[in-house]
Amino acid sequence: MSEVSAPIRPTIPPHVPAELVWNHGVRDFAARQEDPYRDMSRELHAGPDIRWSPVMMVGRSGWLVTRHALANEIYMNTEDFSSSGASDLTDMLQVDWLLNPVEIDPPMHKVYRGVLQPWFQPSAINRLEANMRAGCRDLIDKFADTGSCEFIGDLALQFPSQVFLNLMGMPLDMLDQFLAWEGDLMRGESNEVRFAALLSVNDYLTRTMHEKRRNPGEGDLGSFIATATIEGRPITDGEMMGMALLMYIGGLDTVASSLGWYFRHLAGEPALQDRLRDDPACIPAAAEEFLRAFSPTTIMRTVARDIDFHGVQMRAGDFLGLPGWLYGRDDRVYPDPHRIDFDRKQRHLTLGTGPHNCLGAHLARRELRIVFEEWFARIGNFRIAPGDQAEFDPAAVWSVTRLPLQWEI
Repeated sequence: MSEVSAPIRPTIPPHVPAELVWNHGVRDFAARQEDPYRDMSRELHAGPDIRWSPVMMVGRSGWLVTRHALANEIYMNTEDFSSSGASDLTDMLQVDWLLNPVEIDPPMHKVYRGVLQPWFQPSAINRLEANMRAGCRDLIDKFADTGSCEFIGDLALQFPSQVFLNLMGMPLDMLDQFLAWEGDLMRGESNEVRFAALLSVNDYLTRTMHEKRRNPGEGDLGSFIATATIEGRPITDGEMMGMALLMYIGGLDTVASSLGWYFRHLAGEPALQDRLRDDPACIPAAAEEFLRAFSPTTIMRTVARDIDFHGVQMRAGDFLGLPGWLYGRDDRVYPDPHRIDFDRKQRHLTLGTGPHNCLGAHLARRELRIVFEEWFARIGNFRIAPGDQAEFDPAAVWSVTRLPLQWEI
């Protein structure tokens, strides 16, 4: 484990016992680790199961819930642990709408989710697969015969972003701009950088979604959202924008970030590469194992009322961070949790559970499967380029930001 920064000296709320305070910021601490998944789980699993962090996520202080079983309990309890306002994005915009439906609690969560659900069920994803696969092949064709690529910029970012733009009916020539905004929004070094990116995204989406409302296209999700009805009435501007911004955030970043970690690990594991190449039938199970081991996200909740949760006194308005990167490495659930084992059978929490389980889970799994299948059909055993190294940033979404790969041709 590498050297860590000096502890933070925060103001601790009176209801937080000193022995539960973890005096570090998550991003800064994780960025200094050799292997953030392994090292952060060892660090946080060694202490109390619920910790208080002064810089838990995006500058917010709050409770870090470190164990799989406790997180599962919170996911299922929407009365005490609310999703409303868990993100700071709409606060930054100073709007009266929320990311929709992820920040909306039951019973309305089910109503809004039901509007979008038909677009993300397996039959709908099946209709997208041919175009998705063709797009992935085209990207790999650009570098397969060169013997090297910068995996993040050449494939991991490009592929899911193209899927998102096609799904939403937005122009592919916006891809580079969208990715630049996304990088600043999710990994900006200051709130000013994040806010500028958010304003640009919101301005573009506002203009685009209102144009789709006036002149809807055929067969794209953006036009569907713009002209949707909610319980028999037209969708409001706020409901429409909440859905559009959520699709943008989910569509551009999470799968790309996940792929970076998977291929960073595989670059040092030729035996796993051989298995994926020689036995494509194991790819769905492999994808689930990588999902388990490399969750890039921290889900947020807000305490809805004063509560004693497993002996910890929480107050209404406290923030909770549910770091998926801890739950997939919980040794109380997964034997030898840092080993990638395609034959594991235990379920994971990376895509959530309960009412707010990931709406795009089927799409994400299909994208991962396609990348594995197309990559290993074309590329031989690969490694990180000698003398070079991967770079990562454990920001709001943990991401590999650069991954130089080489292989024999």
